Amino acid sequence: MSDAPTFGYSERQPTTEEKELIDDVLKLYQLKPVSSAYARYSPSATFHDPIGLAKGLEAVKAQFNSMPKIFSESDTKALKVLDNPAVKPPSIQFSLSQLYKFKVGSSEKLVNSLVTLNVDPSNNLITHHEEEWDAKPNTTGEDGFFGKINELRKKFTAEAIKLGADTTPADQK
Repeated sequence: MSDAPTFGYSERQPTTEEKELIDDVLKLYQLKPVSSAYARYSPSATFHDPIGLAKGLEAVKAQFNSMPKIFSESDTKALKVLDNPAVKPPSIQFSLSQLYKFKVGSSEKLVNSLVTLNVDPSNNLITHHEEEWDAKPNTTGEDGFFGKINELRKKFTAEAIKLGADTTPADQK
């Protein structure tokens, strides 16, 4: 594996529970959208990245279940669990270097992301999954006029994907 950036944070070792959670979430990034991964999410979970803002588990499933339509491969090149004092357990933050190979053409893209999983301590389910490419904060409606437009675009994108996606986990087909 290559080296993942730490985005200014220290690296730390994950607990057994954190490693299991990360391994399940990685299945989604690796084009393996299975039930065990989705079982980690609250029914009202959100997923936010620079492309979409998906609200609700079905919308989250649509985002990840649609990835195999775009990518032929998605390989995890590196991962580091980060020690960010603002992210309190059971929530977790990690740096992820993921290499995506597009189905069309022979192009590929290495994406370095800062991933934060907000986990509800009462049930250990992910309530919010934030992916920031190159650790650049995702824009929201709180970022002024253009932030509001961008948030609306991301919500529209997530809804459009949801309409065209089969949200059945791969292991249930």
